[in-house]
Amino acid sequence: MARRDEFVTVDGIEIHYSAWGDPADSTVLCVHGLSRNGRDFDPLARELQADYHVVCPDMPGRGWSEWADDPAERYSNAAMVETLVGFCEALDLGSLRYVGTSMGGGLGMALAGGPLADRIERLVINDMPPNPEADSAPEALGRIMEYVPDPPTVETVTELEAYFRDLYEGRFSEMTDAEYRRLTRTSARRTDDGRVTTHYDPRILAGEDGDEGPDPWDVWAAIDVPILLFRGVDSDILPEDAYERMCEAQPEAETVEIDCGHAPALNTPEQIDPIREFFA
Repeated sequence: MARRDEFVTVDGIEIHYSAWGDPADSTVLCVHGLSRNGRDFDPLARELQADYHVVCPDMPGRGWSEWADDPAERYSNAAMVETLVGFCEALDLGSLRYVGTSMGGGLGMALAGGPLADRIERLVINDMPPNPEADSAPEALGRIMEYVPDPPTVETVTELEAYFRDLYEGRFSEMTDAEYRRLTRTSARRTDDGRVTTHYDPRILAGEDGDEGPDPWDVWAAIDVPILLFRGVDSDILPEDAYERMCEAQPEAETVEIDCGHAPALNTPEQIDPIREFFA
């Protein structure tokens, strides 16, 4: 079956998602990184769709999902956890397998250790520590704070592709020219004056989470489902010390290390096959 573009409204915000495979099959929910969108999972979903119903939402303010009127509230991690719970309820998703890259991995930990603990059967975390503000390298967070709120506006899609290559090469695992073209095509939008920019709300970093809530490391340690943990060996978002601590807290977790930075793109057999075997 071909990829399908679908829309559903969750708590007043329209959410776009890509759907693959037969809805009657077991569900795989894939959630993307901070400034990315659900189309990043095209290579993985294409390989899994024969056996699973793969659902890849764009989180609010990303891709084709609606932008928030109140970014400080609606782009917070707590709000996005609620959005994913509402998304699962709106689609009537029961038990599911979960794949989360970067921010999506953090949301997966919160869900598997909280409101979706009874639904998530298997959890894939792709290059994300429980508490990135404390666990990630300071230069990594500084880089994100610099580029995310100030995306370029250029004349052509080709120029935007050059920007993405400069931003991600050496961080993402290796991608072909065709894959970079797909990434650009699915990450671009026209501005009112016809120029080209990134397909996300530049205010996504405005989300504010309160100080209350459980310690993310306690949540990670308490997750009681099979876990597959990916890490880029040169990742500055998931440094080696945080990775080792995650493994110590979840000693039965399966692990895969990929020769890249942040983050494995889940686009090659060496990355997709472990997920397929883990889900079987």
